[in-house]
Amino acid sequence: MGFFEAINSVFAGYFKFSGRATRPEFWWFFLFEILVGGAAFAIDAYLVVSTLNAAAWNETALLALSPLDFMLTYYMLITFFPRMAVTIRRLHDVGLSGFFYLMYFVPFVGGLIVFVLTLLPSEADTNIHGPGPFQRGGGMPSPTPSMGGGGGIAPKRKHDPMQGYAVLDKIKEEPTPEMLAARKAEVRALYEQRVLGKTPVVAE
Repeated sequence: MGFFEAINSVFAGYFKFSGRATRPEFWWFFLFEILVGGAAFAIDAYLVVSTLNAAAWNETALLALSPLDFMLTYYMLITFFPRMAVTIRRLHDVGLSGFFYLMYFVPFVGGLIVFVLTLLPSEADTNIHGPGPFQRGGGMPSPTPSMGGGGGIAPKRKHDPMQGYAVLDKIKEEPTPEMLAARKAEVRALYEQRVLGKTPVVAE
């Protein structure tokens, strides 16, 4: 996800507090806030200096300025809910509850704790807040050894918790004579092919 795509995604989910937000979405928006917030601060600083110059640097002249005269006021109002929403979704993405956002209000260390939590990687699999970023097509799949030995990337199989019970049931089963004969034939054919170098006979 790129810069403009992330900005569009965050503002499209203006009041969306459910779901998940990946690290690129969160941190691209964070960069956007730095750029826009810095520009707003520069404009407000120019306004303050201009007001002081017009009043011969009489600081009481600043009392005539209203909070609505400052660009930072509009910036904070416009980005308050998108910032909160994307932060909560980022916490969801690492497998945490959105209530961890309230850590912001803990004096001194709260903001730092939330900052560290937003640095954590996404949970690859589905959690209670939605599918993982790779399952949504938001990134490259995690590399796994391919069965063909070519070093490619194989799709990750979804874990089935019932497979373990199925294996246990098969352990209890007694192999039939036909099954034993088939296994012996497979072992013999593999031995002849790998050790003796014989070419397997294909039935026509």
